[in-house]
Amino acid sequence: MKAHKDHTKDFEDLTYAEQAKSINAEMAYLPKAIRAHLRKAESEGRNTSTVRQKCINQVQRLLQRIERI
Repeated sequence: MKAHKDHTKDFEDLTYAEQAKSINAEMAYLPKAIRAHLRKAESEGRNTSTVRQKCINQVQRLLQRIERI
């Protein structure tokens, strides 16, 4: 899983379709990032249930912020 490094445009400068594609890509990436984070937590001996719940809480807060837009 590699991070995106070739930032060429600000989000505001993207077309509607490009913005939609970018948002979809971010949403698809989030579960992969969380799975990687949980694997790292497990390899470091952390409580994966606690880490998973923290991730869930973060996503719920994100949804609440989106609902207020």
